[in-house]
Amino acid sequence: MRRRIRLLLWAALLGAAPLRAQEAEPGADQAGHALYLAPSHLFSCEVPAGWKAFETEDALGTVTRFVGPDNPGGTYRTGLSVRWFEKGDPGYVDAQKAVDDMRRSDRDTQRSSTAVMHMRVAGQLARLFEVVETRTLPMERLPAEEEQIHDYVAVIPSGLNYYLVRLSSTRDVYLDFREDYMRCIRTFKPMGR
Repeated sequence: MRRRIRLLLWAALLGAAPLRAQEAEPGADQAGHALYLAPSHLFSCEVPAGWKAFETEDALGTVTRFVGPDNPGGTYRTGLSVRWFEKGDPGYVDAQKAVDDMRRSDRDTQRSSTAVMHMRVAGQLARLFEVVETRTLPMERLPAEEEQIHDYVAVIPSGLNYYLVRLSSTRDVYLDFREDYMRCIRTFKPMGR
């Protein structure tokens, strides 16, 4: 009886091996997402597997950017960014003020925002909202025209510090990336410093 169970177990394991070998790239799941661990060890999350990632330091602190595909017109590249705001750093404002500033209407850019929605992210109560504004694109060449930019935004607290997670794309393709953004948020693991 035990021998038969062992044989069945081995057959099941050997049968699963070819399925594992069909993955498109190491670390990517069947939906085309990969677990990303920031070089700074500030966070981890799942992002689209083909997107290029790089982490930099600027005047406001550490930011990790994920560069996605161009929009159909080739005027704007979809991108995801995760920025760490630490109390005491230059330019730091508390999370509530940051949310208020990003949601504030602006006649010049025709900025508008949805209401704030709350969601648990890694045990913390995050604030999520969407912002739409108009920009002249492409900025570096002519002819240029006005296009609406859509941002999905999440502010995820970590004590007095917080993460700002933003997916930015043109309004004509923003729904194409909603699930990628929500997957990033659902799998986000803050590590802080």
